[in-house]
Amino acid sequence: MAKKVKGKVTQFGSKGYGFILGDDGEQYFAHQKNIVNNSRLKVNARVVFHAETSDKGLVANNIELDSKAKATSSKGLSDRAIITLFAFLFITQAVILFKEFIGFAG
Repeated sequence: MAKKVKGKVTQFGSKGYGFILGDDGEQYFAHQKNIVNNSRLKVNARVVFHAETSDKGLVANNIELDSKAKATSSKGLSDRAIITLFAFLFITQAVILFKEFIGFAG
């Protein structure tokens, strides 16, 4: 019977396989076909999976992102959002300065 294990992705390549270091200290082979929702794993991502033993060693099946890791991770703002905010700030400051100088002249 497969046991549920939490761990961290230590390696995952563009060919669709890699390794997960379980919290139990064991190294598990991970393949793209064993990931729930066919999402791509990233190095250092926290995952939950079913640990199984095959004739080639330990294998991770039914791999999914750890729900606690999903809730606490934050992507932040995209580059485009940051540029847009700076543009808005610049335009707002330019309008205020223009009104102040027009106010003194008129």
